[in-house]
Formats: sequence, C-alpha cells, structure tokens
Amino acid sequence: MIKTLRSALNFKLFACLLLIASPWILLFVTTGLIAHHSVIDSVPCWSDELAYWHEILSFSQKGFNFGYYTVNEVIPTYLSFGTHGFGTISIYALFGKIFGWKAYSIVIVNAFLMSSAYLFLILITKISSKNLLYILIFSLTYTPLILFSSTSMTELLNYSVLIVYFAMLYAYFKRGEKNLLVFLILFCTAISFIRIIYIVLFLPVFFKRKDEFKFDFKFLIYLVFWIVLSVVLFFLNNLFVSPYPESFLNKLLASKDFSDFISNFAVHFLQNTLNFFNPVSENIIQVLERYFVIFVCLVSLIKSNLLQIGFKKIKIEYFVVFLILFLFLLINIAAYDVFDWRDFRVMSPVLFGCVLFLMLNNKRLIAYSALAINLFSIVFLIISPQVLESFNKDRYIKPVNNPMLNHIEFTIHPESRFENTIVVQQFNPNIVLNIPAGIGISYSEVLSDKLKSKYIYSDKKLTLNTYKIVDSNKSGYLNKKDVR
Repeated sequence: MIKTLRSALNFKLFACLLLIASPWILLFVTTGLIAHHSVIDSVPCWSDELAYWHEILSFSQKGFNFGYYTVNEVIPTYLSFGTHGFGTISIYALFGKIFGWKAYSIVIVNAFLMSSAYLFLILITKISSKNLLYILIFSLTYTPLILFSSTSMTELLNYSVLIVYFAMLYAYFKRGEKNLLVFLILFCTAISFIRIIYIVLFLPVFFKRKDEFKFDFKFLIYLVFWIVLSVVLFFLNNLFVSPYPESFLNKLLASKDFSDFISNFAVHFLQNTLNFFNPVSENIIQVLERYFVIFVCLVSLIKSNLLQIGFKKIKIEYFVVFLILFLFLLINIAAYDVFDWRDFRVMSPVLFGCVLFLMLNNKRLIAYSALAINLFSIVFLIISPQVLESFNKDRYIKPVNNPMLNHIEFTIHPESRFENTIVVQQFNPNIVLNIPAGIGISYSEVLSDKLKSKYIYSDKKLTLNTYKIVDSNKSGYLNKKDVR
C-alpha cells in the first residue's frame, strides 16, 4: 500500500515537473529538432513581431520617453504606445529592463511565462494525477502552441494569463474564498489592457454567487455593472493606444450615416461568418480550430442545461465555457476579422483555457475530443509541413548590419515625440533591428512633406522640401527633417 502510494506521488511529481517544463520542451522541439537552430539564433521577422520587439526595446531602455509607434502618424491621446497598447509591452519591458533585450528575448520570456502559469495552476488547483496527465498531453500536442512557441509573437503571454485565470476560476468555484474573488476581479482588470476582449472574463466572476448560478434581479445589476465597467476600460485603454486606421472598427465609425453604418456592419458580419464556417477558406489547421470552437461551444450549451425552461439546475462549469466562447466568437466576428490567422490568434488561447477548465472539472468528453483533434492536427503537420515551414521561414537569418541608421540620434528632452520617430514603408528585420532604442517607428505608404517625424527611411530617393538625404546605400535612403 505504501509502495503504491509512493509510486503515485512520484508519478504526480514527475508529471508536474514535466508540465512546467513543457513550454521549454516545445521550444526545443520547434527550434532544435524541426528548424535545426539554437534558440539564440531566433530573430523576429514578421511585421507584428518586429513592432512588438522594438517597442519593448524602447520602453525597457528609455522608459516613457520614446517616439511614436503609429500608422500614418495617427497618435494616441496620451504617451506614444503603438496599436498593440501598453499592457503587453509593459510585461515584456520589465524583463528587458532587468536582463537586457536581445533579438531572441521574446521567445525566452514566452517560455518562462508559460512555465510560471503552469506552476500557478499546480499550486492553486490541487489537481488530480489523471487530470494532470490529460492537461500535460493536451499542452504538448496543442497545435497553436507548437506553431507559436518559437516565434517572437506575444501569443504565449495570452495563453499564460488565461491559464492563470481559469485556474483561479476553478479554485474560486470549488472553495468560494473571497480573496480569490478579489484577485480575479483585479486580474481581469489588468489583463483587459493586454487584450480588451478579456472584459468578457468578468462575467463568470460577477454571476457566480455562493454555490449556484441565478438569473434574478441581482443578475441584472451585475450585468449592468459589467457593461459600464467594460465601457470604462475600453475608453481608458484607448487613451494609450495608437489608432489603427485600417481596422474594421475605425472604418465602421467613419461611416457616412446610420444607414451606411448598418450596411457596413452587416456586410462585414456576414463575410466573417461565411469565412468561419467555410471549410476551404483557410488551411486545415485553422479550419479544425474553428470547428472545434463550435463543437466545444455546442457541447457546453447542451451539457449546461441552459436550454431547459426556467434555467433550472444549470451546470455552471459548462455554462461558463459556453458563455465565454460564444461571446469571444461573437465579438470576433462582429468587430474583428476572420481570415489570415487573425481569428485563430484570438480564439486559440481562450479555447485552450476553456478546455483546460473543463479538464480540471473532470469533463472527459471534451478531454478526449481535444486530444483527438490535436492528434489529427499533428498528423497533418507531419504529412504536410508547409504551415510549419511558413512559421520558420526567415526566422533564423541574422539581420544585416545597417551602419546608415547610426546617423539617427535620440533626443533626451524633445519638444515633440516626433523628434524621436522614423517613418518606414516596410517592417524589415534589416531595418527595424538596427533602429536605435527610443526611436519610435511609424508605418506609412505615402511619404510627403506633410509628415511630422524627424526621419524617413525610404526605398527610393525622395525629392521633398522639408527633408534632406543624410545617407544612402543599396538598401535605401535615410532622410532627416530640415528644420531651417
């Protein structure tokens, strides 16, 4: 008996350590075994990666005193953070401040954040050995984690905060401790500055009271409070976010009149809905993820007993998952985009968190279904590796040194943040990774004398009245604003 107990404890300890190490295992597999490179060879190469990386560099080295990160020089109301906001940038900048910021730093921080989230999960949930095994296998085989683990995207930060959220939610539902409730509310407030859509995560916290879920007058009060809080957080977040002129919401708000507004919204909603359900709209990885979202959503709706008349005996775990997934999906279709990995990036982390939450609650149907979908996706990656290859393309090519950019000077006390801003027409590693810390980067397709930024990096020679060429080489021209 003692021997069996000791073996069980040893297995659980080993599984816990393996779960904590799983982000590093995925990182080693995707970089070393698949891409045949070292982690320190990793370089941000996509435009979003480069934008994240350089903004973190500037914030970690210059504090709040850095140039604008914008599109078409459309600036935020306060400070100079870019279209991704300041929540995500702040977390990575803390690591950059302490340890310095290298080309591969985001990849390392991502693995650390995931390991920390798993450690938190283990400590707060008192997880059973069987559920621990399910979560371990699920984490090691979840296709989005495999794809993004070696990138400099901030996706794994979102996975980390959702692991922490659902672990706390599970503990709160089981133990009902007030300190967990307070922590959950504060945590949801904080992560809404990482992605504003996380305001949805307040709902299970507000609506769970004692050991039941009631649709009553109190429910209505909490609902109104959530709506008001969400609006406040949305506008507060937007004060520090550089507008993205090409986003659907910006275009929608620019509608000529109410009729045009409704028409634009209806067309966008219909197109996104068709894209989501169309089995050939994207590669099979994205399609599988979309269909699995629908599957988990429908199963949770049915299993929650929400369809019963009078809302009697609702199973709160399933109801929470249905509520979160449905609202995330609805917001994504109504206000964002469903194509080119965009919906995949938003929905995959929350789907991961929902499945993990159901696994913690011993929901075997979802556990087995999730593992089956993961297995099918991995088989597809093996027999058709184009998706993995696209994620690794140019990721390990060392950027070419561009001495021309050494002419860029950072101004400590500028009259305008545009003095520490450069306009570019493309996000290229050879450009962005050579721009000094503190110099904000504004993307613009049109280069003219109307620009306010001190510097312009152009592919072709410009003839402008207010800018003069400082230096040039085969890669392009560096132009500086002539203040005379």
